[in-house]
Amino acid sequence: LIQVINNFQRHNKTAIKIVDPPPITFKLFTFREWHLLLIKILDNITFSALHVKMLDEKLLQERLAQFNPEPLVEINETKTKEDIESYVNKDDENNIDLAKTNFLDVLNSEDIKKSCESIIRKYGVGTCGPRAFYGTTDVHLELEERIAEFMCMEEAIVYSYGFVAISSSIAAYCKRKDIVFVDKEANFPIQQGLTAARSNVVYFDHNDPDSFRKEAQKVAEKEKNRKPARKFLIVEGVSWKTGKVLPLEEFLRVAEEFKMRVFLEETYSVGIFGDHGRGLTEHFDIDPTRIDMIIATLESAIGSIGGFCAGSQTAIEHQRLSGSGYIFSASLPTYLVQACLESLKVMGEKPKQLRALAEEFHDFLKETCKFKVISDSQSAFKVFTVTDEDCRVETETKIWEFCKENGVHFLRNDVGLVVNLNVALRDDKPRLEKVYDVLKRAATL
Repeated sequence: LIQVINNFQRHNKTAIKIVDPPPITFKLFTFREWHLLLIKILDNITFSALHVKMLDEKLLQERLAQFNPEPLVEINETKTKEDIESYVNKDDENNIDLAKTNFLDVLNSEDIKKSCESIIRKYGVGTCGPRAFYGTTDVHLELEERIAEFMCMEEAIVYSYGFVAISSSIAAYCKRKDIVFVDKEANFPIQQGLTAARSNVVYFDHNDPDSFRKEAQKVAEKEKNRKPARKFLIVEGVSWKTGKVLPLEEFLRVAEEFKMRVFLEETYSVGIFGDHGRGLTEHFDIDPTRIDMIIATLESAIGSIGGFCAGSQTAIEHQRLSGSGYIFSASLPTYLVQACLESLKVMGEKPKQLRALAEEFHDFLKETCKFKVISDSQSAFKVFTVTDEDCRVETETKIWEFCKENGVHFLRNDVGLVVNLNVALRDDKPRLEKVYDVLKRAATL
């Protein structure tokens, strides 16, 4: 403490005087006693400025005028606003946007927009702090409570970014000596979570419970003469890559037989599957408590930003101290939290209507257009390709460009062509017929 005071006086030209120093007796102090003693001493310190030389205004302006630093980046050319901005097709009478993820049409809800505006006027745009410090509001707590109730789980935790919700929750539980069973087609956030966890990863064939059982048996054979490691199963309810639905019951039987913790990622099943949109547990009538943790982003059917994990009180509370994405990230802005709450309120019958549209669209692609449809019939996004594998990429490119020129916009990736459905199309027959007409003509290319 004396050294700190001396350094302060030397560098700041300031005298420090301790008024009424507390009596100190030399003895062995505990950490808490040292802490209290230091606070008591500092409370009695007074500062008096001595000979503090301030720059006068004229000298300050002269030095500012002389300050001419080198530029960090050399600017060789100036670009216009049009050169910098990317062109985006607006969803209007001439263009139908099936690239945007807006399954339940919540992005077009004026009521949700007004509710978010009222939250901005009350709380501002952002919290500017992590949840554990000053980034938590009553709106965040309400959303966590609502999600836990909606998913029929004890508790839920909300992250500010969907990718981080998945990767951080995995890294919070899976450790270096653990064994994690994962689908070969697992999405990128899951892969990143496993990289951070550094666990022993065992892959099985895509959505194949028999392959999963074989891999689990191999591990069990190796552990016969040693202490078994902790085991986890991490699966996607609907594959991000293929759109196929997981046979959840079959996977749960194997996981329970080999005593594994189960993490279910439900980004593309929450809000879509089940009579109330609760995901695969409701869709297959499975008790949610058989699953240790349900993870999902809020960027799919919910139509906002962020992600959540739902599970037991013990499992969720562990993340509040061990989930790096929760601890070190600024919390989700309150107006985006409000958007999630409003989306859950207006969900209603939309999941049923969306699945009905998905089945109709699936049959159209398969029967009328003769495309090879990879995704599940009830999946909200359709992954399809052409039957001729020899010139698949060239033909897909022609189809994609033709549809784009005719006002129907969707995605193209390594797997095939991807159409994100919107439940509003079900009641907008002219626009739906236009989509069908353009795709039907494109299929003949």
